[in-house]
Order: sequence, then structure tokens, then C-alpha cells
Amino acid sequence: MNLDEWNKAKECVYYWDGSWRDIYVLDTTLDHWSKWIDLINEKYSVEFYNGQTQQVEPIIDKRAVFDYLKGESDLLNSATVEIGSVSVKCHFFTETEIENDIDPREVVTIEDHNRLVEYFVDMSKLLNKEVVITAENQRDIICMSVDKEVISLK
Repeated sequence: MNLDEWNKAKECVYYWDGSWRDIYVLDTTLDHWSKWIDLINEKYSVEFYNGQTQQVEPIIDKRAVFDYLKGESDLLNSATVEIGSVSVKCHFFTETEIENDIDPREVVTIEDHNRLVEYFVDMSKLLNKEVVITAENQRDIICMSVDKEVISLK
């Protein structure tokens, strides 16, 4: 990424308006979740809050997540994935979408951005799905999309 593209990313994605950015992979299944969890557990540092044990664990407990997603437990789980100096929050709300959040103020260098893009590309390739980054709670306002190795700033 060159300096002009980085400046455009700062304007389009990492601006501060008091809200976070949502990262979505839509139309997912438990198989997609399983692959995503394996990717996170193998490649990244993670803090997983297990709602069933009420403990923080160093890997995502797939069984606890699946119990919630399948409606077999009503105890919420959450995860924080460290990608360089950026904390990516994961919410396990529904089987049909993988949702992450980032605080755009944490993305201060081109290296931070490149590490995030690498994560998005990994996710997109692994799941064979597009990853979209939107304004918080505004799915129709897409800031960036990643479809395998094609990165589009809006």
C-alpha cells in the first residue's frame, strides 16, 4: 500500500466519529465458524471469555461457542483477538454471521492497517466469503471490503 492509499484508508475506515467499525462475514454456518475459530486459535493471541465457566481462556472454546449458537446455552461468550497493536473484538451473536469490531483509533500506522488487511484476507480466503467493514450498526455504509486478495476502499 502506498501513502495515498493509506491516507484514503484513514479517511474512509479509520476516522473517529465516536463509534467503532463493524467487520462482517455474512451468510455463515457452523462450518464457517469452526474454520474461523481454528484460524484464530492457531495464528493469533486471543482472550476468550467463556460464559459457561465465567473464565478467561487463552483459546476460543469451540464447544462453548457452538452450544450458544445452537441455542443449547444462553451464556454469552466473547473474544478479543490481538492483531499487532489492534484489539479485534468478536461477538458470537448468531450462526449466520461472524461479527468483529475494532476501535479505529487503534489503527495509527500503515503497518497496523496491513496486519488487519492480512487478517481480513486470511478470513476471506479460508471461508471463501467477502469480508466487509462498515460503520458501527450501519451495514449499508461499507467502508472497505475484502474478497480474497481484492481490497476495495469505498
